[in-house]
Amino acid sequence: MKLIELHIYGYGKLEDRVIESLDQLQVFYGENEAGKSTIMSFIHSILFGFPAKQSAELRYQPKHHSKYGGKIKASFENKGIAVIERVKGRAAGDVTVSLEDGTIGGEELLKELLKGIDKSIFQAIFSFNVHGLQNIQNIKGEDLGRYLFSAGTLGTDKLFTIEGTLLKEMEQRFKPSGKKPVLNEKLKELKEVQSSLKIAEQQNERYSELVREKGNLLAKIAQLESELKELEQKESKLREYKRNEPFVIETAALERKLSEMGQVNFPLDGLNRFEKLDHHMNQIKAKKMRLQDKQLEIREVADNTRPDPELLEREAEIEARLESIPLYNQLKQEQRVLEIKLEEMTEEISQINDHLHVDFNESTIQEVNTSIFIKEQAEAIQHSEQRMAEKKLELEADFEEEKTTLADLEDRAVAAKKDLLSANEREKLKMELEVLENKEQIVSELNYVRDQIQFHKTSRENEKTRRESQKKKGLSQLILFGGIFLLVMVWGMANNQWVLAGIGIVGLVFLAATHLMQNKEHPQGEKDEVLTNLLVRERTLAEALNSQPSGNLFSIKSLLAKDEEAGQRHREILVKLEQQQVRFEKVLLQFEKWEAENAELKKMKADLMADLGLGEKTGPIKILDAFLLIEKQKQNFRERNRTKDRLKASTSTILQIEENLRILAERFLKNANLEPVETAALLKTLLRDAIDKKAKHRELAIKLEEIDEEYESLLKEEQLISEDISGLLTQAGAQDEEEFRHKAGNDEQFKGLNSRLEDLLYQLEAGGITDSDREAIITGAPLEELLSETKEAIKQCKKEHSNLIDRIADVKHKMKVLEEGGLYSELLHKYKQLQHEFAEDAREWASYAVARDLLSRTIDRYKDERLPRMLAKAESFLALLTDGNYGRIIPQAEGSGFLIERKDHVLFEANELSQATAEQVYVSIRLALAAVHFERYPFPIIIDDSFVNFDHNRTARIIGLLREMSAHHQIFFFTCHRHLLQHFREGEVMNLEQSSTNVV
Repeated sequence: MKLIELHIYGYGKLEDRVIESLDQLQVFYGENEAGKSTIMSFIHSILFGFPAKQSAELRYQPKHHSKYGGKIKASFENKGIAVIERVKGRAAGDVTVSLEDGTIGGEELLKELLKGIDKSIFQAIFSFNVHGLQNIQNIKGEDLGRYLFSAGTLGTDKLFTIEGTLLKEMEQRFKPSGKKPVLNEKLKELKEVQSSLKIAEQQNERYSELVREKGNLLAKIAQLESELKELEQKESKLREYKRNEPFVIETAALERKLSEMGQVNFPLDGLNRFEKLDHHMNQIKAKKMRLQDKQLEIREVADNTRPDPELLEREAEIEARLESIPLYNQLKQEQRVLEIKLEEMTEEISQINDHLHVDFNESTIQEVNTSIFIKEQAEAIQHSEQRMAEKKLELEADFEEEKTTLADLEDRAVAAKKDLLSANEREKLKMELEVLENKEQIVSELNYVRDQIQFHKTSRENEKTRRESQKKKGLSQLILFGGIFLLVMVWGMANNQWVLAGIGIVGLVFLAATHLMQNKEHPQGEKDEVLTNLLVRERTLAEALNSQPSGNLFSIKSLLAKDEEAGQRHREILVKLEQQQVRFEKVLLQFEKWEAENAELKKMKADLMADLGLGEKTGPIKILDAFLLIEKQKQNFRERNRTKDRLKASTSTILQIEENLRILAERFLKNANLEPVETAALLKTLLRDAIDKKAKHRELAIKLEEIDEEYESLLKEEQLISEDISGLLTQAGAQDEEEFRHKAGNDEQFKGLNSRLEDLLYQLEAGGITDSDREAIITGAPLEELLSETKEAIKQCKKEHSNLIDRIADVKHKMKVLEEGGLYSELLHKYKQLQHEFAEDAREWASYAVARDLLSRTIDRYKDERLPRMLAKAESFLALLTDGNYGRIIPQAEGSGFLIERKDHVLFEANELSQATAEQVYVSIRLALAAVHFERYPFPIIIDDSFVNFDHNRTARIIGLLREMSAHHQIFFFTCHRHLLQHFREGEVMNLEQSSTNVV
């Protein structure tokens, strides 16, 4: 994956910002708060989702922008260009992925592009910062090796942290030789309790017998408690019998009395039904009397409300005449409008004739041809006139412009020619330039010879000073060693030690010879000869320089350059002048063409005006406007004729309506001189009254029919009620009403006794008294006697239970004495409790031990399978960064950690390295980890100021390594240190405060 462009909608303080054309090696430079960390977090968030609100990682939500998120354009090897956009939505944001083949997807497509890698793995392998180096500074001793191993395994210190955490948790619980860990303390306590428990067990034989006796007593107590429960239940049942005894006796009495009365045959609810029928019969009789009175009253009113039959017969005619009133009013208004319109149209016809300076009438206007063909000709001529006028203005403007430009170019050509040098002046300056250039060469060579002369003189002086200093130093040494050899010689002669005396003599001779050789002059002939040659060359060059003419080389070159520029300008102006003359002539030709076209257009317009009946006296007028006015004049004449016809028809209809209303007014209102509107109002009132009378008369007739029908219904209902009363008497076997009511009383008494019996039976059943219980209560032994016997049995049972309780208390006391105050049971309970606690703590310790063992196996597997490849890459990086001083990184044989081999094959543990070397090892491992995983996960490497502690040479080497890696990996380097920028090319550095693009 290669990132091509970042587009930030709103992220932290960055809003509407686009970062384009990202290179293989891209440096982001900016001061503090410039947005470096924001851009790094933006890349992580768009690719893997926004941090959760509960996360410790910053979310960078914008403060002044509503849109949160942005998009990244990236290139993928198998998918081409993809645009990944993520905006605010769900917890991690809503993501949209668009491929160049048109495919659009979401999180699943993004995971496919990223090959399933998540944010933590990406940051661990491909993104690291200065905090990793700071951790190295804070870690001491043997932990440093494990930290470097963790960084090479996971890219972070998680492995180092997990391993330390597991070991700490295990040691907090158990140490083989420890005393304070939990398992060590509990194991010691468990052994002490076990020894005490064995002593207490020896005193436990008598205790076992008491335990068996206690068990037998508890069994007897349980049996007594069961018998006591049964007796108490029997006593409760007898008490229930005693409480329900009066109800049982009453139930038996009711059953006997109902048996004696036998079955009573009486209609169900007979008395109530009889009374309702009798009451209903009385109501019907009263209602019949009211209806007879109402019939007489309605007949009298109906006779007084009969309408005029002739008026109702002509109702349709009158309604039709009344409905014509709105039409009459409308026609009167239309008549006035048409008269006004007729006057206005006559006036408009006159105005158009005046405007056209003609006198068209209905006959002459029809002779004018206003076909669509003529209209198109008029439109074409008018458009051509407008176009010709516009073209004339354009040609005039072009003429003035080209004329002005031509004059300006002629003036410029004259001015440019004045700036040119003459041919003789130019040739003379070229010759002077050639001579002066030769003089410059002589001056340059003379300066070089003088520098060599000065160098040789200085060298000779330095050599002379060195020899004098050497002579002084040699003389001091000669005196010192001469004195020593002289003493040796004198001491040897004085003591007859001739060997020593010989040594002293030889030493003195050697010193004398050496001094003579040093005093000889060193050969200076060769150096003096070189110096002489240089002095001769200096004199020759000085003479040649004096013979050169004087002059200013720079001014001559400047004059020639200016003349060349002036000649170039003059040639350019002449070319432009020729081109401008051609354009000016083209404008003149276009003027002539326009005049010919304009004359032809005027002829066409004159012919068309003649066809339209317009002469020259009409004056200047737009031909299309004239055609439209003539066409409108034709319409005005036709419209005026139609208006006259409509006015005539309206007047005829108005006269007809007035005549019809006059006839009706004469017949029904007895007045033929009323206005049509007044006649209509009076007729409408008269007709409404007749219709109201007719409706009221019809309503009264209907009411009278309804009353007759209701009266017949009451007669039928009266007959049915009489038949129902006779049926009730027959069912009860009664001859009249009095006998019927007597039999109703007997039926009520029977029902009351039967209801009481049902209540008693329900109450007994609710109390749990069955039929057999009722029989036992009535025929059995007296309940008082049975209760007394049961109470005595309960008393005996409780007494025996109390004796057993006393006996078991005595047994328990003896057991307590044998337990020595409960020592055995307490020790046994404590022993079991300690065993359980020890097992739980041991299980927890074992889980950490298993986890640590699994971690160790994982580390060993990583060492065997993946670590060698990563270390080979890291070793090459380390050799480059340390300039070959360290070349190998060897894993520890056991556990996690590294040995570093120096070039002299000496091995160092990580904690034995200097701080700077440890940091170089860390950087080499991190870069090697990213490089090894690049084949499977081709992601960019992101580095945030991880080399600020390196000196100049180390920084140059690490940046050289990054540049070499950028041939295959895209690398983003974020820094706020300006001095690092000198190691990068200008195109590789992006200044976040200057180079970003804001989107509006």
